[in-house]
Parts: sequence; C-alpha cells; structure tokens
Amino acid sequence: MSRPPANDKDLWDPESYDGLRRQLIPSFDLLYSSAVTAVTANVPADGRILDLGAGTGLLSAILRRSLPNARLTLVDRSELMLTKARQRFIGDPNIEIRVADLTQPLPGEPFDAVVSGLAIHHLPHTDKQDLFKRILGALRPGGVFVNVDQILAPFPALEAVYDQRHERHVVDSDTPPDEWAAGRERMKHDICADLDSQLRWLREAGFAQVDCLVKDWRFATYAGWAPA
Repeated sequence: MSRPPANDKDLWDPESYDGLRRQLIPSFDLLYSSAVTAVTANVPADGRILDLGAGTGLLSAILRRSLPNARLTLVDRSELMLTKARQRFIGDPNIEIRVADLTQPLPGEPFDAVVSGLAIHHLPHTDKQDLFKRILGALRPGGVFVNVDQILAPFPALEAVYDQRHERHVVDSDTPPDEWAAGRERMKHDICADLDSQLRWLREAGFAQVDCLVKDWRFATYAGWAPA
C-alpha cells in the first residue's frame, strides 16, 4: 500500500497519503509503534537513523517523537513525496533529505538504525536481497534494521484469507470506495514476499539475529540486528 515503482504522481497524492494510513492498513499504530520501540531500544538519544522509501516522512515523524535529538536521513525516489517531508520537518537541522532509488548506493555513514515503512515490497526479490546486504553494510556494529511492510502469505489459500481480512478492515474503517478502488489499483504493482523468506534473506545477508515483532495477516514489522 505504498508508492509503486512508477507514476506515483498519478497514483498517490502526498496531501492525502498520511490521512489514509489507518484506514488502509490494519493495526497501523501497533505496526509503527513496534518499529519505534525496536529503534529506541537500540539507538542513543543523538543516534543516526536512515529512513528508506521515506515518502512524506511519516515513519520518521513518529520516530522523532521518541528521539527528538536523533539525526535522520530520509531517502525516497519521489521528489513529489519528499516535498511533503520537507514541509513536515522545516527548520529541523537534524533532518537530511535525499532523492534516490532503493537500488542506488546508500548513504555511506554508519547508522545506528535503518528503517523502512511500506516501501521495500515494491522491489523484485533479488533487489530485496541485495538491499538487505547493503543495509547491513550501512549499519554500525550492533545496529538494527526495522521494516514495516506488506507481506505475502506462504500459500495461496491463506493469501485469500489475508485479502479478505484486509478488505474487511478497510470497509469497517469507512474508507471511501474510490480510495479502496485506487488502493486495489496500486496493489497491482506490489511484489510481496512471504515473511519466512524475508527473515531468511536477512540471515543470509549476515544479520546476527532476526525476529518478527508484530504481524496482522498481510502486514508485519520485522527486524534484524547487525553483529556486534
């Protein structure tokens, strides 16, 4: 339910993006608060955090409440979405915003944490695996990577249940039908992977420990810790 790999100006309006999150994503608050808890448990008060696929800066803004002195670098390929992020963080000297695709080199500084929210599932699986390796290389020893993302069920019959549960949440949240229709259209761009595969890819990339922190059917927050 994030930005697709092309034509995001036509499919996402940055002005409405944040407001739709809770309607379109079950357990939004639990997913994001779990990510924040994992980061704050691992990052010093003035630590460095890299937000990949940052979009409007929503995840960084939530992190900012718990870590007001952290230095955040936001990366996204969409200048349109980052315009909203720049407005959100105007006057904040500890925010850096860069336009770049997730397949491009990551910023070179060692980070205490790397986070991402609803972006990595748009990458082909081989690019996901390559990104996990590059994320590990961008982390300081003992640093943490936390990803809030959309996932695929491990078998087709369960994927149908995932979809039913997702739609039930959207309907029960009084999402305007046109917004859900647009969401369905965006989902055609998704390249989701199952949770087990992604945790395995993290281990194969060299992360010392991995864990799923919370999961609500189609959506999960998972993490990997770099070797100390």
